[in-house]
Amino acid sequence: MFRTKSFVKLGKVLAPAAAAVAVMLSGAASAADFSGKRITIVVPFNEGGGTDSYTRFMQPYFQKYLPGNPKIIVQNKPGAGGILGGNFFAQKAKTDGTWVFALSTSTISNFALGDPRVKFKLNEFIPIILSPRGTMQYVRKDLGLQDISTLKGRVEKMRSFPKEKLVFGGKTATSAGLSLRVGLSLLGIETKDVWGMKGNGPMALAFERGEFTVNFDNTLSYKNNRKKLHADGTAVPFYTFGVISSDGTFARDPVWPDVPTFNEAYKAIHGKDPSGDGYDAFVSLFHMSVTMSKSWNLPAGTPKDVVEAYRTAARKMMADPDFQAKRAKIFGPFEQTIGDEAIGIRDKATQIPPNAKKWLAKYVKDRYQIDIK
Repeated sequence: MFRTKSFVKLGKVLAPAAAAVAVMLSGAASAADFSGKRITIVVPFNEGGGTDSYTRFMQPYFQKYLPGNPKIIVQNKPGAGGILGGNFFAQKAKTDGTWVFALSTSTISNFALGDPRVKFKLNEFIPIILSPRGTMQYVRKDLGLQDISTLKGRVEKMRSFPKEKLVFGGKTATSAGLSLRVGLSLLGIETKDVWGMKGNGPMALAFERGEFTVNFDNTLSYKNNRKKLHADGTAVPFYTFGVISSDGTFARDPVWPDVPTFNEAYKAIHGKDPSGDGYDAFVSLFHMSVTMSKSWNLPAGTPKDVVEAYRTAARKMMADPDFQAKRAKIFGPFEQTIGDEAIGIRDKATQIPPNAKKWLAKYVKDRYQIDIK
């Protein structure tokens, strides 16, 4: 609700018709107001996981900075690598700003790979804030990589193991773990794959017990949540996915600058920079798991004033001294993207080049007997 005022120009009251037009324009441009409303943020994973922690960390800041200070609740809808939550959001979400979807890598990959269970159009969602995160591939010390001084030697050692020795897994074959599995294949490393895990926590526990010998996590989580594993030497970093620098080349992950990247590992074993349809598929999966690792999104059709209210709240959150003091554990040193620029990043993460997708479809079909569109 907004109040109209007298419209004065050069000391004269505007004519009634002109004033009416001005009131209409003022109403069209008025800011969204969430006073007395309840906002639901759908997290398509279990409580306590990475996407849930990311969402609950930002929750109070949006309550503070959205106009009208609405009550914000988090609703966890886990299942099928984020598909169940995504379908729930697509079915229930209103376009008045009272519904938000917390997006993560697994949900993106299931959409981009054409999983037939997906009923939502992720490429039509409107991003509010986009948060990149790095990816760490690590192995158990039992494999002995820590005793080998060269990167080429470590890759060769991994290639020498029978796949039964290298046990690796994740939520589903087409969720976040696929990018890691493709990377290992490009290096010539075979693993025994175990799918159906409930999240990074159970995966880390399986690794700690010795059930997994190869595992992955985002680089921040590996630093903060797997501290015991790497502090006591149980976990040994193999490589990170790195990050894309401003000139478009891959650089080392700022959280783990002493750990080589996948591209370095590829060049060490093959003697040349990575290229080809398989690598293009890997880069597409990289965008899903790193560039667009986490995000908040509004449904398609949300009015511009509502979208801008959320993006303004995100900018105010980023400038909040309390947020700045606490952000390191959740956001690390990575730059956040707010606004239309995030749409271009989203498109890179959801639109796989045709030849790369054809390669990936054959890879998934041959390896897991799964058909992707």
